[in-house]
Amino acid sequence: MTSCKLLARIFALCILCVLPLRMSAFDPLAANIEENIAEPAVQPKHSAAVASAMNNLLRTLRNAGYSAETVRSGEVVLVTVPAARLFAPNAVILSDGASAVLAPLVPYIKRTDNYKIVIAMHSDNTGDELYAERLTADRVNAVDEYFFKACGNNETGIIPYGLGSDEPVAPNTGIANREKNRRLEIYFIPTETFIDKAKKARK
Repeated sequence: MTSCKLLARIFALCILCVLPLRMSAFDPLAANIEENIAEPAVQPKHSAAVASAMNNLLRTLRNAGYSAETVRSGEVVLVTVPAARLFAPNAVILSDGASAVLAPLVPYIKRTDNYKIVIAMHSDNTGDELYAERLTADRVNAVDEYFFKACGNNETGIIPYGLGSDEPVAPNTGIANREKNRRLEIYFIPTETFIDKAKKARK
């Protein structure tokens, strides 16, 4: 190796060593769902401004007929879709009617400047744990693939999780409760860009 190449390597290593810690502090693809929902964090003094701005998305999605609510003190919008509206029982291929449910969300999925998208598929506890994990993993990947194609085969930045039956919202007793647990959750998390815009709008 020539001395010039050696110096270039040393210089490159020095640059990497002094990059801001924030750039390497959080890896969305290595994080669990709770960590991803929490990032990027909003300073407490700006929380109300971000929540107010996200409330516009909440109202829009509710007016479109979605079951939507806010979490993380109003900073994150969560849309919940029953799995039965997307998949036939035990199926991992989207049903014919799934597009009508997912297509209206595409314009917001595309807004990667405004939102980080986390999607999570859940099941009830019917069948063993391994089956539930495999089923939800395959289903969430099918939804991820749908949005990828609907966005013109462009990367959406969606972070998918198949969570099996670990996080029920109702006791797994009776048909109605188990149906509640079989669900897709879509989290719209404000990006740093969105947070900055919300802060400026409040000034």
